[in-house]
Amino acid sequence: MSLKIPYKTTHRQLKHTFGLHGGPRARIARLRMLVTAVIRHERIETTRKKADEARGYTERLLYEAIKHGDKHGPTMELADFWLLEKDLIHKLFKVLVPRYRDYTTAYTSIYHLPIPYPGPEKPLGLLELRGNPWPPVFPKKRRNEGLLNNILIEEAKHEYRLRKYQLKMSDMRSEWHERDSDVGFKSVRKLVQEESETPKVTSADNIESQVKALSMQDTEDSTEADSTKPGDTGDNDGTPV
Repeated sequence: MSLKIPYKTTHRQLKHTFGLHGGPRARIARLRMLVTAVIRHERIETTRKKADEARGYTERLLYEAIKHGDKHGPTMELADFWLLEKDLIHKLFKVLVPRYRDYTTAYTSIYHLPIPYPGPEKPLGLLELRGNPWPPVFPKKRRNEGLLNNILIEEAKHEYRLRKYQLKMSDMRSEWHERDSDVGFKSVRKLVQEESETPKVTSADNIESQVKALSMQDTEDSTEADSTKPGDTGDNDGTPV
């Protein structure tokens, strides 16, 4: 069998129980009283050692009751032994078993209580059943998001973050613009230098048109030279000289 809480195989020594060195009988009697008080009141305050040891027996009793029910003879004998007040047997099977039937965690909780000054030297503890009707040990935190002061503070925080974000984005845009302008100026200057250093290259169509123009100019020069030969007076009427 495995409980839902860690426990040791050797029992703890509860000394000074019902007098100095009460022995095993006094220890078992003290534990039976503690288990009965937990089932009755569902919350008790005692020393931490007593609460820690009584917790294991309470968990075992609840586990057996949930597993076997009130029709199991050994379970009924176990409940009759640990519960000194016999009316609690009805509460165990009719109230606590339905409550913890679907639990996946431990059935009990233990807390360390502060030591009052001046007070007992032994550290105090609190042992309780989960789901008890008592107020919680640690009060629930009050939700105060809807208060006017908190709403105004949240809106101020939102505006501050938004303004900070806008300033950051404007700085980043200006930085990007400066960087892009520097890069663009450098690229333009580089292109101008490359154009000035490299010779101009004309296309094939331009070369062909230039060749045609030169050939036409040569033909015109040759025709003019033929028309102005030596001995030609310019009064040629078609008869041979």
